[in-house]
Amino acid sequence: MARTRDQAPSARATVKQTAARADYEAETVYAIIDQALVGTVSIAMDGQPFALPMMVARIDDQIYLHGSRTSRIIKHLTAGNEVCVAFTIIDGIVVARSGMNCSANYRSVVVHGKGTAVEGAEKAELLHQITYTIIPGSKGDYREHLPEELKATSLIRIPLNEAASKVRVGGPKDDKDDVALPHWAGVIPLTHVYGEPLPAADLPAGIETPEYALKFPLKN
Repeated sequence: MARTRDQAPSARATVKQTAARADYEAETVYAIIDQALVGTVSIAMDGQPFALPMMVARIDDQIYLHGSRTSRIIKHLTAGNEVCVAFTIIDGIVVARSGMNCSANYRSVVVHGKGTAVEGAEKAELLHQITYTIIPGSKGDYREHLPEELKATSLIRIPLNEAASKVRVGGPKDDKDDVALPHWAGVIPLTHVYGEPLPAADLPAGIETPEYALKFPLKN
């Protein structure tokens, strides 16, 4: 497991606070992004910070954002400006014997980079691939993109060559003098569960719920 600063991909992608929780392995970064699905996309424009949660898909060693070509963030990224994308999954609430030592078990990733616009036939194909990545097993269950949809949508590619993860696991880390206090301490786990698929209200009779929805998430 790559945890030391000299294994970080860059200076700005180096975990400094609680550095022992850093993990720079690509496999760790990829797994967190794949499960999180939603990233907070942050930019600075005209001296002002902007942040927006967006659905993100990872394909190989790059992540993809898509949105309206008129979106302020999308236009900013299309121009090749810097961006930071953060992902977080909470796995449990850590209860300690003092409020200052309460914490959370989590897995997080921060990505730094520049966006590149994807165009042409590659854009159309990747937009399909993004859907298949987010909804595994659904390939072939959609119509083709309409020309006006492709015109209205921008697709941004961001490489994962400046990404770092940070992970906390385990129980509370109380002060030694607090362990004997008459207060409960431990972890309240948080699990992620997908429910039973709900058919659209206007779904024609005779269309059965597909396996990819019943057993979501299938692995591609």
